[in-house]
Amino acid sequence: MSAAAKTVLRRSRVSAKSSSTVPDSRFPTPDSLRARKAGAADAPAIHCLVAHYAAQGLLLPRTEEEIREHVHRFFVLVEAGRVIGCVALESYGADLAEIRSLAVDPEIRGRGLGGRLVQYALRQASRRGIARVFAVTHAPEFFCRQGFARTKRQALPEKIARDCCACPKARCCELVAVIADAAVRRAPLDANASVSPDVRLESLRPGT
Repeated sequence: MSAAAKTVLRRSRVSAKSSSTVPDSRFPTPDSLRARKAGAADAPAIHCLVAHYAAQGLLLPRTEEEIREHVHRFFVLVEAGRVIGCVALESYGADLAEIRSLAVDPEIRGRGLGGRLVQYALRQASRRGIARVFAVTHAPEFFCRQGFARTKRQALPEKIARDCCACPKARCCELVAVIADAAVRRAPLDANASVSPDVRLESLRPGT
């Protein structure tokens, strides 16, 4: 290789290294994120997130009015004042709750934000004295990485009585139930943690 060629190669490597360290402004950094309880003013943004995945048959459609009525069940992930993710924690009594309506802005998926929301919901459940939190999902591997374990839906009679008995897909349902101990201490997750691209983190199931 000539001296000139070596110089060009060396410069290209330096240039590539430098460009790889420049953050992509489209993606939030961990320090810029804040998770909090949702308020009535968040209802339009939550509705937009849920509606996006509902249109794909991945979440249960919810009207903005319905979300506003039950906004106390939601938590949101906020970056620079903008809601970029949401999750609902629905109670089934004093010691059991379900994670539902988990959604992240589709423009910034794949950055671990779904996991961050799940962990926040689990910590909030623990603070409320809720012992167990479950989800019914097409992506059990994602939840297992968040500390959940697979279980049989029959182990969740409360869920069966509330939703499954009336579901037209109950006999052919392929969804997997997962459950976690909300009392386990959980450290905040890095929002930039690597996530398998083939798992839809933001989508629990149709009807969720």
